Order: sequence, then structure tokens, then C-alpha cells
Amino acid sequence: MAGSPASQEALLLAVDAKAFPMMLDLTLHLTKPNVRRDPVLVPSTNPDAPDSKAVHFNGTVIRENGRFRMWYYAFHSIPTDNGQIDGEFGISPICYAESSDGLSWTRPDLGQVEWRGNRRNNIIAIGPDPARGSNCVTVIRDDEEPRPEQRYKMAFGFQDTELKISRIGAAVSPDGLRWTRLANDVTGKSFGEIGGLYKHGGNYVVNAQSWGRGEGERPQGRTGYAWISPDFDTWLPEPAPSFKVAEPLVGSGMGTNPRDGGNYTQVHLGVGGASYGNVVVGLWGMWHNRQPNWGEGGIDCDLGLVLSHNGIQFEEVVKGVPYIRSVDSPADPVPGRSFPTVLNQSNSILNVGDETWIYHGRWRNTDFQPSRTRKQFHHRSVHYWGAVALATIPRDRWGGLAISVGKDSGSLWSTAVTLPAGIPTKLGVNGSGLKGFRIEVADEHFRPIAGFADGRAISPTDDHLESEVRWSGRTLGELSGRTVRIRTIFTGSSESSPRLYAMKLSPAR
Repeated sequence: MAGSPASQEALLLAVDAKAFPMMLDLTLHLTKPNVRRDPVLVPSTNPDAPDSKAVHFNGTVIRENGRFRMWYYAFHSIPTDNGQIDGEFGISPICYAESSDGLSWTRPDLGQVEWRGNRRNNIIAIGPDPARGSNCVTVIRDDEEPRPEQRYKMAFGFQDTELKISRIGAAVSPDGLRWTRLANDVTGKSFGEIGGLYKHGGNYVVNAQSWGRGEGERPQGRTGYAWISPDFDTWLPEPAPSFKVAEPLVGSGMGTNPRDGGNYTQVHLGVGGASYGNVVVGLWGMWHNRQPNWGEGGIDCDLGLVLSHNGIQFEEVVKGVPYIRSVDSPADPVPGRSFPTVLNQSNSILNVGDETWIYHGRWRNTDFQPSRTRKQFHHRSVHYWGAVALATIPRDRWGGLAISVGKDSGSLWSTAVTLPAGIPTKLGVNGSGLKGFRIEVADEHFRPIAGFADGRAISPTDDHLESEVRWSGRTLGELSGRTVRIRTIFTGSSESSPRLYAMKLSPAR
């Protein structure tokens, strides 16, 4: 709908400067998420479990048929020769969990992979060596897929022992449990560590962290790149720069090689995003690179809020400002120690009832070193730990526009939106102080359309997540097929302080 006549819905978010490009005397206020103190999934207490050391949420949660399903990235503890645990750990295979409420999770015995002498575990089998570790996993359910055996799609990370880099593979499944690895890898022979998988604009997009080169062949630090496929079977060999932050110039004193150090923020794991049809809402890892990298005084990572209309290039809503801070969603502390927290994002942004749920990972960044056994991809740290966390906001209320301090009124224009032909459309407002809104409709050149000058949000309360806008004697369906703009006038009073979070155009029932 927004920029695409074929689309029947459009979500215009107050945090989206392209959805509302012009405004007067209004100020944006980011919503502070409510972060659950306790994680929703922690490492297993069974020392032989594949996730006995850490549960990392470089993973996915999907809600379907009254249940929540999770695929996640785990670490396992490695016992010594005498059976004791001394801090050595390794990357585990992909694991799976289920929940009826999204808060309390169970690990079903899938029986797919033998692990430490038995098959009573929640490991998902992928590829010719299913017991081998995977370093990230993202899943989508694709209801537009005509082939039932490919209804579920997965992008996952793995270590290429020959090239000695992390790469990204792809797999498909009819049920999310039995997976078939595809022949074509997402990143080809290139390095990539995945942050998100989503479908947008008819294309499949894997968003990941990779290395690149800046102007004049300057080395870049961690940077977000997108790999694209029209069918999930073949992937374009050319990745697209997806999200970058400013980096110091070589010789600036902030680190000459961003890959190895440099005290500045880098993009960790690219963008974990969710598509809403006309816009992708995502989070990026604000990797605060500093020396020493690991342990006390080392790296922490917040999550920043970004948006994209094409699903490839993202823009930060408020530059440099975290949306979820690691200090607000901290890893469980170790008495007497002060380890920083690294938050990990993914594509698990879900609307659940009247809330938007944001699953993310908490990683306790401890001192860890290659293991004494020098086994591939094994490390040692007694205090290493990771868990899955949850933050919530009221549905689609990522941030709101309100009248600026010292002003009595304000106004804004939407982008040009093409209403679908032959399908009556309605406009809903997600906001508070609804009595303070007056909504007009104009053509794409800002010329008022007769009869659409005094729209009002109709709601039994003054605070509503989707209150329909109505005009006296007219309906938005009369403008079917036309390209329009929406103007909203805010008026404050002692009874109303209007705040707009989102507008939604959808088929009228």
C-alpha cells in the first residue's frame, strides 16, 4: 500500500521519518521497553545436556497454533578425564524448545541425534554431521510457500574448518523439526555471522555481520550486510551493505585495524528484523569495542532500533541511542565480579495480544581462552554463561510523537500512500489523548480532498491501540485506487495530551 498499490496494508510508525517526513512542533519520544528481570530460558541443569553451559539467543521464536516455538544456539560443558567440570566448553548443535505462554519453556526429547551416548535430547539434526556445533540459527514460517516440504526456512551459522571462518547455510522443513540442508550456502565462501532472517518485498533476506572495505581500501570493523534470494534456493553472490556506523580513520589513535581492536562502536551480527509488509523493524547490536576485549572492563553490547523500507538498507531511529541497554537487561551477576553483558538480537519480534514482545539474548562476557586441549572451537571459562531474555512494549508503540514543550499544537504529514483499488480501506490510530487529534486526507500534492477535513478517532477510551478514524458522511473506501497523504493536527488541552504511536491502513470489514 505505501508505495506499492498491490499491498493491502501499511503500518506507519511514529518512529519512521520516511512514513512521516514533515512535522511542526512535535517531538519524538522513544518508548522504554519493560524488560523482564528473569530470563525465560537458562542453561540446563543436566551437565550432559547440549545447553549445559549457555543458551544463546542468536535464535528464533515463532508463535503458531497457540504455542511458542524456539530454535536456539547453545554451548555445552566439557568434563575432564575424571568427570569434573573445570570450565571448558564448546559450541553445541542447534537446539529446540516449546512453550504454551512464551515464558516457561520445555525441551522435548526429539530423538534425532545421539549426544553423549543417548538420543534423549532436544537437538535438531542438520546436514551430514548433525552433532557438530552451529553458531547461530534463524527460522521463518513461510505461509506463501507452495511446497509443503519447504514451509519452514532456516539460515544457520557453521564453522568452515578448511577456510577457518564462520559461514551461513540454509535448510528447509515441513514442520520445523525435520530439516533438509540445501546445497547452496547463503554466504558462499564468504565470512558471515547471522543476526536475522526475514522475507520482505518478495525476497528472502539474511542479515549478518561481515567484514568489508571502506573508502580507499580502509579495513572495516563489524558491519551489517544483507544476502538476498528470490526463492531461498539460490543466493545472490553480491551482499549489500545493510547497516554501518562511523568508524575512525586509520592513524586517529582509536585503532588502526577495526577488526582487531579500536575503541569505538561496531555493528554486531547485523540487523535482526521483522517485516510488517511495508516496513522492517529491527535491532542492531551496538558492540562497544574496547580493550581488553573480554572479561571485566571489556566489551558490552546494547541494542539499537533501526528501520528499513526495502528490507536491505537500514536507518537508525535515533543515532547512537540504545533502545535496550545491557544494564537494563543484565546477565546474572557473579558475586565479587563485574562482568559486562552482551545483548544479542534476532528476528523474534512478535505481536502477542496487546503487546510487542522482543526476545533477545544475554551473554555474560567473561575472560575465556582457547581450551587446554586445543580442540577446535573449545574454550575455557568458569563464569561463561548465556540466557534468553524478553522485553515488551505496548503493541507497535516503539516511540510516540507529542506536542513539543511550550507549544499548544502541532501537525505532521504522512508519506504518499496508494490505497488498493477495489478494496475499501480503513484508517486506525494507535495513540493516547485521542480527543486531541484531527485528521485530514489530501492528494499526493498536499491538496485537501473535499469531505475529509475533520476525521476523528472513534474509541470508548482516550488511549487505544487501533481506533478507527471516521469522517462525517464519507468513508476512506471512496478513495480506492487513489494516492493520498494523511495530515494529523495535534491540539493539547487540560483534558488531552495527544501522542501518536502509529497509523495502520487495512481492508475495511
